[in-house]
Amino acid sequence: MSRVAAIRKDIPIGVIRKSVKNASDGAFRLRLMIIEKLLSEPNLSLQSVAQSLIVNRETVTKCLRLFNDGGLDLLKPKRAGRKEGNPKYDGEIFLELVTTLRKTKEDWSVYRMQNYIREQHEVIVPESTIYYRIAKLGFGKRARRSA
Repeated sequence: MSRVAAIRKDIPIGVIRKSVKNASDGAFRLRLMIIEKLLSEPNLSLQSVAQSLIVNRETVTKCLRLFNDGGLDLLKPKRAGRKEGNPKYDGEIFLELVTTLRKTKEDWSVYRMQNYIREQHEVIVPESTIYYRIAKLGFGKRARRSA
């Protein structure tokens, strides 16, 4: 005999139905549909829900576990990418670097610029950021002024 799922009942089914209607993400919508099915027909087994929505039973089990642990928030998809975003660097650092480059009239590698910024401002700036900022100020890869 199939097992009937134990599901939390503190979130009204009307809220879940409204969320299904408004969900634009397909995976989130499917998870909500699974929970809606489990709440609207409490005597259904996990296997029956899986068959009616054409998903694996493991998918139903995972959605049920997430919903029971954290409600609708845990059902939402996780977005990829860096959570902290790209760090913002003070523009004065690069203006000072450009001034120094103009004074020395030498070719500086991006690695040398990175070390200079680390020593002068105690900030570690990625090489790609230095190259990008220097290029916007009219310098080439080795900080030679473009013609």
